Amino acid sequence: MKNSLKNPILSFDLDGTLMKPGFGDKVWLEGLPNIYAITHNISSEEAKNQLITAYDAIGNERREWYDLTYWIHKLNLDITPNDLLNTFSKYIQPYPEVPDLINHLSKNYTLIVSSAAMKPFIVIELKTARLSDYFTELFSATSDTKTVKKDPFFYQMISQKMNRDPKEIIHVGDNKQFDYLSPKKAGLHAIYLDRTNDETGDQIINSLTKFEDYVQQYPFK
Repeated sequence: MKNSLKNPILSFDLDGTLMKPGFGDKVWLEGLPNIYAITHNISSEEAKNQLITAYDAIGNERREWYDLTYWIHKLNLDITPNDLLNTFSKYIQPYPEVPDLINHLSKNYTLIVSSAAMKPFIVIELKTARLSDYFTELFSATSDTKTVKKDPFFYQMISQKMNRDPKEIIHVGDNKQFDYLSPKKAGLHAIYLDRTNDETGDQIINSLTKFEDYVQQYPFK
């Protein structure tokens, strides 16, 4: 049964885990600069340089750095976040193994997304990849807990929202600090997805195709 306590909840990071990189860079380093260039009648190159300087001035330790609405308002641009995201949605690509794997796992497990990305990014990426219907909940550190990184508190919040003991959730992601060490500190089981194949270990995989093998060993001894 999908919601049986006999089965863990499976939590997935988004970018670098389910989705290939590239979409975010297109939005931040091409989309916003191009609109800014038109608005201020400057070259695209100059606009990009000015925006990178502005991004750096805020810094990625502040939530605003990730907030598309904040930047559109700050730069006084005549576009909505959804319109900008839709413009570049053609660059959204799941990894090849993802659609079939997620479809298969969803038949026996409750699936959730646990990402640092703002929720509008999560929504459009899953919708474009036709994966939305497989996930019960979408959690965003920057949107839901107002933090810029997926710290242990973020994962504790998820277990509370899902009304499950932390050890009944298995998270997988491609950032060793925030997708492996951080959820483990919160009491979750975690798997580190190292697509570069630089590391090996019992809780390290180099493709999501191997994630199901680990999940099937639950409950872990």
